[in-house]
Amino acid sequence: MIFSNDAVRSFTVAFAVIAAVVAASCDKVPLTSPTGSTISLSIDKSILPVNGQATVTAVVTESAGTAVQNGTMVSFSPTMGRVEPMEATTINGKAVATYVAPSTSGTATINAFSGSASTGSGNASSGGIQVKGGIQVKVGSAAVGSVSINVAPSSVPQNGGTVTVSALVLDSSGNPLPSVAVLFATDQGTLASGTVFSDANGNAATTLTTARVTKVNATVGGQKSLDFTVNVVTAPTVTFSTITPASPIVGGPIAFTIEPATVATANPIQSVLVEFGDGQSQLLGAITGKVGLTHTYGRSGGYTITATATDISGQRGVSSVAFVVADAALPTVSISANPNPITTAGNGFTTITVTATAGGAPIRSVVVAFPDGRQIYSGTGSGTFTHQFGTAAGGVTYTLKATVTDTLGNVGTASSVIVVQ
Repeated sequence: MIFSNDAVRSFTVAFAVIAAVVAASCDKVPLTSPTGSTISLSIDKSILPVNGQATVTAVVTESAGTAVQNGTMVSFSPTMGRVEPMEATTINGKAVATYVAPSTSGTATINAFSGSASTGSGNASSGGIQVKGGIQVKVGSAAVGSVSINVAPSSVPQNGGTVTVSALVLDSSGNPLPSVAVLFATDQGTLASGTVFSDANGNAATTLTTARVTKVNATVGGQKSLDFTVNVVTAPTVTFSTITPASPIVGGPIAFTIEPATVATANPIQSVLVEFGDGQSQLLGAITGKVGLTHTYGRSGGYTITATATDISGQRGVSSVAFVVADAALPTVSISANPNPITTAGNGFTTITVTATAGGAPIRSVVVAFPDGRQIYSGTGSGTFTHQFGTAAGGVTYTLKATVTDTLGNVGTASSVIVVQ
C-alpha cells in the first residue's frame, strides 16, 4: 500500500497529539504507593500549647521492605488544627510536614495515607499515642499533668490587704505549659481576674484582695490545685500594768510594765515605742516579755502613755493608759520651847520640840538653826532636844527657824522666838 505525503503528515500529527495528551495526563496524576505498601507516622512533640507546632514524618515502605519511589505523594489528615503542607512527597521513603495546633485545647489525631496505605487502617505509628495507626497530640489544657498554686505574701494584715496568687502549669513530663487558661477560685475576697493564660514559663498570676482567712485554688483542664489558705495576721498589741502609785504626784516617779500580748495569729514584735505624753519617749527593742519602766512628770495635769508596737511585717498596734498627775502636798513643821521665856534661875536652858509632818513625799531632813545659819538640830524627822541660851541681864530674844525638806525637794518652814529674862 502506498500512502501519500499528506496522509503521512496527518498520521504523524495525530500520533503526536495523542502522545502529548497521554504525557499531560501522566503529569497530572500524582504518584502514590504501590499495592501492599505500609505507612507509619511519627511526631517530635506529642504535647503542644495552643497554636504550637511539631514536625510530622510519614515513612512509606513497599511490600518488599524497600522505600517507595521518591516523589510518592502522602496526604495528612488531622482531627484538630492543620498540617502544612497537607500533601507532601517522599524523599528516601519519608514525607515531612508541620503540624500546627489549633487555638483551642483538645486532643488531635493525625493520620496519613498514600494510595492503599493508610495509618487509619492500622499501620504503625510512633512518637505520639497510637490510635488505629495514627498519632495523638495533646493541645493546651488537654496536656496538663499538674497545676500548683503559690501565694505571696501568704497572709494579709488585720485590716486587709492584697496578695499575688500564681499557678504553675506543667505537662505530664514536667515541662512548663504555656498559653493555657487557668481558672482561679476563692471563697472570700476579690480576685482581680478569674481567668489568666499561662506565660512561656507556665505561670499564670492574679491578685487577691481580702480581709478574712481565705482559701484559693487554680484549675486547668480538669486538674485542680490544692487549696492555699491566706491567713490574716493580727496586729501586734502590748498590755500595761497598773500605774503605781495610784495617785501620781509631780516629781514623784511612776512605775509600770509593758508586756506583749500572746496571739497565735500575730507576727513577732520588732520594736515598741513608748510615748509618755509630756514630749518624752523611749524606744524598746524586740521585746518578748515584760519590761519595767519608770518616769517622772514635772508638771501636774492629765497624761496618756501610748505604746506603739510594730511587728516584723511593719504592721502596727497601739495601746494606751491615761491618768492624772497632781501637785505634791508640801511638808509642814512646827517648833516650840518650854520654858519660854527662859529665866536666869534655869541657867538659860530650855527644851525645844520640833514636829515635822510629811506632805506628798517622805521627809528627808529636819533642821533647826539660828538666823546666822548655826544649826542646833539636824535629823530626819521630829525631835526634842535641850539648848542653853545664856543668862544675859536685861532680857534677850532669839529667833529659831525650823526647816523640813522631803525627798522631792519640797520645803516647809516654821519659826519661834525664844525670850531670855
